[in-house]
Amino acid sequence: MAEKAKNKNLTSPGIILILAILSSGGIFLLDRFALRPHITAQESSALRQRAVRTEQAAREVMAAQQLALREAVLALACSEQAQRLAASGAGQDEFARFASASLGQSSVDLAWICDSSGGRIKWWSSVEHVEGATAVTKAMAEAGELKGPHEDKLLKIGNEVAIVARQAIGPQSGSAAGMHLHLARYIDGELLHRLGSAVGGNVVLVATGELPEGMAGDLIDSQALWAADENSLSVAWRLQDAAGRKFGYLQANVPVTQIRRQAGMARTTIQIILALSVGLCVLVIVGTHILISGPVIRLLRKIQRIDTGSGTVDELTQNLHGEPLVLARRLETAFNQLASLSKTEQLTGMANRRHFEQVLNAFYYQARRYNRPLSVILLDIDFFKAVNDAGGHKAGDDLLKQVAEAIEKVCRKADLPARLGGDEFAVLLPETPALNAAEMAERIRTEVAKLSVPIRGTSANVTVSLGITDLNSGEIDSPDAMMLLADKAMYAAKDRGRNRYCQAHELDENFGADASRRAKHLDILQRKVIGLDEQFKKIFVQGLEEIMDILAQRDPHMADHAEKVHRYATLIAREMGLPDRVLERLQNAALLHDIGMLAMPDTVLLCEGALGDEQVKSLRRHPLLAVRIMEGMEFLEQEIPSVRYHHERFDGSGYPEGLVGSAIPLTARILAVADAFDAMTSPRTFRGAKTVSEALAELRASSGSQFDPAVVEAMVAIAEKLGDALLTTATCDDGAQKATAPTPQMS
Repeated sequence: MAEKAKNKNLTSPGIILILAILSSGGIFLLDRFALRPHITAQESSALRQRAVRTEQAAREVMAAQQLALREAVLALACSEQAQRLAASGAGQDEFARFASASLGQSSVDLAWICDSSGGRIKWWSSVEHVEGATAVTKAMAEAGELKGPHEDKLLKIGNEVAIVARQAIGPQSGSAAGMHLHLARYIDGELLHRLGSAVGGNVVLVATGELPEGMAGDLIDSQALWAADENSLSVAWRLQDAAGRKFGYLQANVPVTQIRRQAGMARTTIQIILALSVGLCVLVIVGTHILISGPVIRLLRKIQRIDTGSGTVDELTQNLHGEPLVLARRLETAFNQLASLSKTEQLTGMANRRHFEQVLNAFYYQARRYNRPLSVILLDIDFFKAVNDAGGHKAGDDLLKQVAEAIEKVCRKADLPARLGGDEFAVLLPETPALNAAEMAERIRTEVAKLSVPIRGTSANVTVSLGITDLNSGEIDSPDAMMLLADKAMYAAKDRGRNRYCQAHELDENFGADASRRAKHLDILQRKVIGLDEQFKKIFVQGLEEIMDILAQRDPHMADHAEKVHRYATLIAREMGLPDRVLERLQNAALLHDIGMLAMPDTVLLCEGALGDEQVKSLRRHPLLAVRIMEGMEFLEQEIPSVRYHHERFDGSGYPEGLVGSAIPLTARILAVADAFDAMTSPRTFRGAKTVSEALAELRASSGSQFDPAVVEAMVAIAEKLGDALLTTATCDDGAQKATAPTPQMS
């Protein structure tokens, strides 16, 4: 086990060390087999490009010299004096004076005239040469004839190499025919210095044998290159005369320190980048291990200890930092919340049944062992179901919260109040005998009695019934037995009139029989309440029928209008397959949709002609007046939207709010079609009744603008099925009975 633990502790550092060794070896191998060959190849390519540029620069200088020599020989050969000298056969001295005068300030070193056979006739030199004319004659003989008028050649004259340009003298006729003027320029130190300036190095003229050993064999075409040392590059290209004989080389030595330095810097830079990358990776791994992996592992171990019961939540944040610390704090908060939720009832914030029973068990056995007092109060709210049914679940929840606050207000810090479920509460009283528990129960009863619950515009007082038990009450041998005895005491308090407390030791043997009688009494009361509810519904129906009769008496044209709209709306809803609960709300709304007409003045309701602007404005208020009447009846709250919006138009031009399309409730859209159909098929003082076909045509014409197209299609389908029977108000073809008054939905 010790060895296993040791290996486990060394795992992370060992991995880091292995990664470092592998990374170093990888960098070495990458440099040896990839980086160094690549840099060497790049360096060789840069050197060759430098050699090519060097040769090109030198050849450009040589070409410039040849061009200058061509221009000079062309100008001199075409002059009248040169033609005259060639034609008259002037002597050597006269040609020398002419050449010296013409070429003395130029870079031309030699000038001579030859005939067609190549023999030298006259010559001139800017400097004294020992070999002089003999060397020129020999060079011309060895090179052969310089063909072409502008053939520029190199000639080896003695130990010198010269650039030569030739040009025929004057018109090719007469005694000067076949005579050619030659000008030559030695490749001397001045020209070599100019070449060196152009290439950025030192240029020399060497013989073949003077080249370094092995260079001649490496020459390709006219070029060879090699590294003379670490700082310079030598470039050489061949020189040959007019006959094609090789007689020397031009060699340029140029510095390549920058190329060497760039290659070395590139290699060093890549090595540094690789090393930094590897170091960064190792740093990330180490940092991840130090800042995240290690703390996360420690956090997971702490969670495991908490899961096994050997650790606590308070240990989670110890020896942690960074994101794991944030995670540990969130876990600590989550654990605390879970612990609180496991002990707390959500609605009231009091202890729940599970936590109450755990604490009761602990205190019960502790009190039994050390013979200490312990009491329990069990209570529930009187007539809580009636409050919940009358005011709804929200009213019931609000009542539970208020009672819980009242209980906690009078409890001591050592007490444990709890909600056991429903409207049942309990209070655990450590170190408290039955007498003191009775005082606590009375304080709770008094505090709760101060509460009132608003129900449908009125308020109701709140009372509770409490049962008290302690360890000396009856035969108690367990916490469950103690709670059962407290429950019996609580029901005894209810049986004695509620809003009181009862102690367990006050119970007698007849308690069970009393409880049975109480249950029977509750059943009788429940049946009475149900009977009262049915009576209320009948009263509502009768009142609604009287209201419709009053409306019909005021306006004879409104007779049976509500019932006919009720019938048409029912048929449309059934055709569209609406559920029964929606159908029931629609039927109620159909009977009540014009109840606001009761508030219309006779000048509007009984007007026989067209209504004025003010009358129209007053008439359009009847949906809102109907809603105001219905708002006092909570069981009609689901019918209010249908009545309020049954005059809205599908295109948004209706009233009272200008709703558009599906924003209008479906039941209101159905009422709009049913109401319009009955209005068109019923006679008025200012017009007669339309036929079914005419009314359907009007509905189709207004489909999509005033009416919902789906509802119109349903109405058309009903008319096709029923025909003329559609206007019958007594019965329906499908067997439906005459519309009856709505059944109120009691909340």
